[in-house]
Amino acid sequence: MPIPFLLAGLGVAAGVIGAGGHLSAKETNERAQRVSQDAQELYNNAKYTLELAQNKTEKALVKLGYDKKGVLDTSMNQFLTTYDKVKHIQVKESVGIHEFSKFSIDQQGAIEIREMTNIYSSSFASSATGVAAGAAVALAASGALPIITGELALAGSALAAGEIGMAAGAAGSALSFGAAMTPLAAVAAPVILFTGISASMKADENLEKANTMYAEAEAASEKMKISETLCGAITERSEMFDDLLGDLNKMFAECSGLLAGVVRKKEGRVFKKKLTSEDFSEEDLKLIAVTRALAGAVKSVIDTPILSKDGNISYEAEDVYDQTVEKLPDFSQAVQEAKTINYDVKPITAKAASASHDSKSNTSDGTTVMSGARRVFAVVMGFILATSFAEKIAISVTNDINKFLFFDSFTANKIAI
Repeated sequence: MPIPFLLAGLGVAAGVIGAGGHLSAKETNERAQRVSQDAQELYNNAKYTLELAQNKTEKALVKLGYDKKGVLDTSMNQFLTTYDKVKHIQVKESVGIHEFSKFSIDQQGAIEIREMTNIYSSSFASSATGVAAGAAVALAASGALPIITGELALAGSALAAGEIGMAAGAAGSALSFGAAMTPLAAVAAPVILFTGISASMKADENLEKANTMYAEAEAASEKMKISETLCGAITERSEMFDDLLGDLNKMFAECSGLLAGVVRKKEGRVFKKKLTSEDFSEEDLKLIAVTRALAGAVKSVIDTPILSKDGNISYEAEDVYDQTVEKLPDFSQAVQEAKTINYDVKPITAKAASASHDSKSNTSDGTTVMSGARRVFAVVMGFILATSFAEKIAISVTNDINKFLFFDSFTANKIAI
């Protein structure tokens, strides 16, 4: 019910009570106190249920945000590395994946994904928990492009400068649904200031004041119920997108790892060649096409905003979800067909682009061991080759295997080594 009508109705009620004149000042003050308490209870109950809904929405958005970031760091990162080597390869219509063409990622899409990954990495990597969680909420709710030029970029800059407090104010506030970078402020609870009933005031004034507070609390409660409904819709949409992203990424990761293995084999491990269409069979080209299409579908799920700018559920998100879900069976069939083909390669497992401290230490240790092994191998090979060449030098210069100028061949060998 609109506030003016509420106030008008309560005002009439108060007038009737006043006109009756049969209530004592004490009774009127007691009634005013009860109305004031009822107003606070009404408001607090509505605020409590809204906060429960917000908390559930928060968790759903943070999970979706971190899952999006996980895809960006693993399968998408692996695909982009491979994509740079095959983006010029033309895939013919005869490959049989025309139905996926509208999903296929292009060079501009790859650039957008890289920009998004770089910006969010700076925020997720922060030691400030609120900043990372705020980035997750922003990534889940608003997608990518509105954020790249918005306040999350500002938060990233603040982090780079070491201004954690400023960054928490920009990105971290997204977690409490108050950030300008997302429309989640629309679900915030209205603030009502309750003031106590003063014993020094006239009884009628106290009752009027209490009735006004109740009307305001009732209006705020209605607004919070609307926000609670919106929270429920956001939670449901977040979970739907999270499930869809999981289904897509399972197929995408399989194809991306397989394609990475095929490309590595084609280009060679040491002297890497520039690949052309002639290097790929019809089955290889179909794998490229399917992986590109899956990358495009994953990108659309990641960067499509769940909420519109005015804070409502986005129609764009609904369309993207429906269109992608409709194609899931086709994607699944194409992936199964690709997996039945023997490419004579081992799929490469995608590794996270940004590793934790422990994994970095392990990687560093592994690198040190490998480097040491390579050095030992180099010394052994150098000794063998130098010995062989030094002996040949001694023979070619002196025609005598035992003499090289005024050195014997053993000394010459040592110098060569």
